[in-house]
Amino acid sequence: MVILDRPFVSDMMADTLQKNNIPVLRNAVSELRVSNGKLLNDNEFSEEYKTAGKIYTVSENALGWIYEHIDDKRFIDSISLVKDKHAFRRICRDIYPDFFFKEVNINEMADLDTDTLVFPCVIKPSVGFLSKGVFVARDADDYRKAVASLQQDFATAGAGFPEFVVGRSRFLIEEYIRGEEYAVDTYFDENEKPAILNIFHHKFMDESDTSDRLYMTSRRLFDLYEEAFTRFLTTLNATLHLRNFPMHIEFRYDGRKAVPIEINPLRFTGFCLNELQVFISGKHPMVSYLNGTHVTKEEMWAGKENLTYAFTVLDLPQGCEDKTFDEEKFRADFPGVIDVRLVPDKTSGVAATVFLCTETANEAAFDPIMGLDMREYMR
Repeated sequence: MVILDRPFVSDMMADTLQKNNIPVLRNAVSELRVSNGKLLNDNEFSEEYKTAGKIYTVSENALGWIYEHIDDKRFIDSISLVKDKHAFRRICRDIYPDFFFKEVNINEMADLDTDTLVFPCVIKPSVGFLSKGVFVARDADDYRKAVASLQQDFATAGAGFPEFVVGRSRFLIEEYIRGEEYAVDTYFDENEKPAILNIFHHKFMDESDTSDRLYMTSRRLFDLYEEAFTRFLTTLNATLHLRNFPMHIEFRYDGRKAVPIEINPLRFTGFCLNELQVFISGKHPMVSYLNGTHVTKEEMWAGKENLTYAFTVLDLPQGCEDKTFDEEKFRADFPGVIDVRLVPDKTSGVAATVFLCTETANEAAFDPIMGLDMREYMR
C-alpha cells in the first residue's frame, strides 16, 4: 500500500505501482500520476491496511493523512517516535548515555546561556525534512549568528512543507557527531529484524556543510559496512521495536560506533532517489519492502563490482524560480549521467536530481559536485 504526495513522484515509481497493481491512496497527486492504477478512497485504503499492515510513502507530507485515518496506535506511535528527533534522543539514552542534546523553542534560542552547550554543536528542527534549518556552530559566536539567520530565514525555508514535516517552533541542539556520514534504506520485518536495501556514503565539503548534495554507493561500500550496519540497526531496534516499518536513516560512523542523526519514517531516500537501486539490481526498494524481500549484495552487484553509483540533490538557487536546470551543461561537466529528473514543484527548493555512474577507481570525479554554484546551471 502506497501514499503519493508532493513534492515529487518519479515516472519510475508511477510505472512500478501500475505494473504491480499496488494499492494507492486516491488523492490529487495519485490521480495525476497513476490514473490507471489501483486507487482506493480514504475508507477503502484504511480498511485495506487492516489486512496488509504495510504502508510506504514517497514523502512525509503523507503523515498527516495517516495520523487522521489509520487506527493503529502502535504504528502511529512508531512514526511519532522516530520523526521527533528529541523524543528519539530521549528513548535512546541507554544506548548513548553521554550524548549531549537539548530542545528549545525558537523564541528562546537567542537568550540561551551558551555556557550550557557543548561545542561544536548542531542546531536543527526537532521535526524536519531534508537539511532545512540545520546549522553547525563551532563556538558561541557561531551559535548567535546561526540563531539570527534561522529566525530570519526559516519561516520562508519551511513554507513549502506542512508543520508536521518541518516543525518551526521546536529546535534540537546537540553535540556534533564525529565520523563519516552514511545513509541506509532499510525496513524492519514482522519479527523486528532489519533488511538493508541501500547503503550510501553522504559526502560533504567540510564540517560546516549540511547539504544533501552528494551520496555514493558501491560493492566496496557494502563489503565494508553491511555487516556492521546490520548489527547497529539490530541494536537500535531492540530499543525502538519497529515492525513492518520502512525508513531512511542517516548516521555518523567512526569505525567503532554508529550514532543516528535522523530517521525518516515510512519511506526510503527522498525524491525517489532510492530508485538508484533499480539501475544497480533491477529491483525497486519499495516493492522489496512490500513483498518482504531483498537481494543479497552478491546478486545486487553481479557484474558491477567495480562501479560506483551516485545521486545528487541539486538545489534551486534563490532568484532562479523562473529558470530551468541546464541538463546539457551538467552532462558535459560530469560524464556518467544515467538519469536526470527535473523537479517541477518550486516550493521544494530542489531544481533537479541526477543519477550517475563511474568506475570505482574514478569516483573522486564526482567530488566537485559538492561545491557547484547552481546559478551556473540554470537557464
